[in-house]
Amino acid sequence: MADNGTAAHAPRSIKMKFSCACGTEFPADIYQAVNVTLEPQLLYRLLAGALNVATCPNCGRTAAAAQPFVYHDIARGLFAYVLPRADVSTEERNAILNRLRKVYSQAVEESERLLQNAPPGDEAPRPTVRRRSPLDDLQERIEPEAPPMQVIFGVEQLVTLVDSLLEPSEKLGRVALSTRSSDQSERAQLARIAARMAEQMQCECQVDDEPDEYTVWIYGPRARTNVIARELHRPA
Repeated sequence: MADNGTAAHAPRSIKMKFSCACGTEFPADIYQAVNVTLEPQLLYRLLAGALNVATCPNCGRTAAAAQPFVYHDIARGLFAYVLPRADVSTEERNAILNRLRKVYSQAVEESERLLQNAPPGDEAPRPTVRRRSPLDDLQERIEPEAPPMQVIFGVEQLVTLVDSLLEPSEKLGRVALSTRSSDQSERAQLARIAARMAEQMQCECQVDDEPDEYTVWIYGPRARTNVIARELHRPA
C-alpha cells in the first residue's frame, strides 16, 4: 500500500491518498508538523506505532507514510526534522542534509534582506545573527523558544529517543479489551465501551480486527492505563 500524493492542506497535516493491495483507494490525514505540547495524544500515537499510519477501510491493512515531519516537544527540549526511513544510503543521507542546509541558508539570507530593507524607524527588534549554523539562525527566528533542531533518520530512532526522555508514569501503557465472538454487534459494543473508557482517561484506541479474535487496545500514559486496568479487574 503506497501513498500517491497530496490533496487538501491543513495547518499541521495533509490529506494523502493511499492505494491498498486489495484495490481500495482512500484518503488519510498525515501530519507534517507534530507538536506534542499542543496535541499530547500524538506522542502516544508515535510510541504505539500509529502516527502517520493509514488503515485500509476495506481490508484493514496498514501502511506508514513516507512523508517527513517536524517533531516538537517543548517540555522535553526536543525539536527534530524526521525522515521516516532509516535505511538510506550515505549518499542519499548527505544529499538530504545538504538540501536542508541550503534551504536554511536561503531562508536566513531572505530574513536578513528583509530586515535591511525595513522602513526607517521600524521598532521591531532585530534578531541577533549567530554564525554557528544556518539551521540555528533560522530556527531562532521561526521559534525562539525551541531548542536546536536535530535531523533524525527513522521513526524507530525517534521513538527510542522520545521514550528515553519520559518519566516512568509517562511511558506508553496499553490495556486490551478482546472477544472471540464473530458477532459484529458484540464487536461494535466492545469498541464503544473501549472508546468511552479511552475518552474518559484521555487515551487513544487502536483496533486489531482478526477473524478469530477482535481486540481494542487502549493506550496512553502508563499512569492512566494502569487506572483503566485496575477498574477492569475490580471484582463486580
